[in-house]
Amino acid sequence: MSILLWVLVGTVLVLAALRVRSLVSPRAFPPWMTPMLETPLRNRERIVLRAGVRPNERILEIGPGAGWLSEALLGKLGADGQLACLDIQIEMLRKVRARLGERTPWLVCSSGSCLPFREGTFDRAFLQHVLGEIPDKKGAVVELARVIRADGELAVGEGLPDPDYIRAPVLRELVMEAGFELGERLGSWWEYTHRFRRP
Repeated sequence: MSILLWVLVGTVLVLAALRVRSLVSPRAFPPWMTPMLETPLRNRERIVLRAGVRPNERILEIGPGAGWLSEALLGKLGADGQLACLDIQIEMLRKVRARLGERTPWLVCSSGSCLPFREGTFDRAFLQHVLGEIPDKKGAVVELARVIRADGELAVGEGLPDPDYIRAPVLRELVMEAGFELGERLGSWWEYTHRFRRP
């Protein structure tokens, strides 16, 4: 019992330190911590379902981590769907390639606030526990509005204990200021996916 308590206390302290750091200076998730993203407490099928992914779509996933959700997205997209994974850290993209092998999607190393795609390239963009890590959140959402086609969707997932967690009202205001229309919110106050439509 005492070992479990120490692990719990250690985890809480690490998360608290990361939260303080993220408030002072937002940074990308460290590649060495990616195993934490694959906890059984996170149900990736539910996350992908909440994002509204449909077969044959063109999807942009920003911040794919080691490809844990990318794998599920590819399964949902089918043979004619396309997935682009964008991350500012080349180490993360290498992890995606190692995980997915031959099924590797289009990998792009770039900032979330400066997307190297033409207008209307994607049917949907997907960010899971990522937007809070982007220093220029407003710029990122404006760029997403540019690269998502008219009537396309943006799905943003947030959840505690993510140190970069964005509360739903703050997220709604940020995304709607960029011209998106409010869509449905699925989940609870502490773990949710919010979908927005690009008019």
